[in-house]
Amino acid sequence: MKRLLPICVLLAAAACAQEPPPPPMAANPSPPPPPPPTYNIYFDYNSSLLDPSAREIVRLAADSYKAGSPGTIQVIGYTDPSGSGPYNQKLSLKRASVVAAQLVQDGVPRSSLTVSGQGESTTGTDPGRDRRVEVVLGGPPPAS
Repeated sequence: MKRLLPICVLLAAAACAQEPPPPPMAANPSPPPPPPPTYNIYFDYNSSLLDPSAREIVRLAADSYKAGSPGTIQVIGYTDPSGSGPYNQKLSLKRASVVAAQLVQDGVPRSSLTVSGQGESTTGTDPGRDRRVEVVLGGPPPAS
């Protein structure tokens, strides 16, 4: 009986013990950040001139930059597949440079811009959509 008493005490103590609380629920992971805002400026065939509607888009991009200060802006020029590769590369960079100059004129610091030309682009749709400059707010920092 003396042996039975300690066992009963242990069983009673175990029965009275509370269950440990369940582990905390895993927090829902944060959704990925939205992609950076992108503005597309379209050009006429073989042109790097900004028409009034293109200037308005550039102004909107500059205003958005100044309102949120994303830090950097990528300015990336493209062409359609017409013309030679070297010519298209040069034209895409010229278009990007024209947009960058307008951004600076609209109050964006030149040091915040990364300007590049990508040459030919084929979106698989209207070739006129390939003749563009993309302005991406919040892109990678400019190269030093």
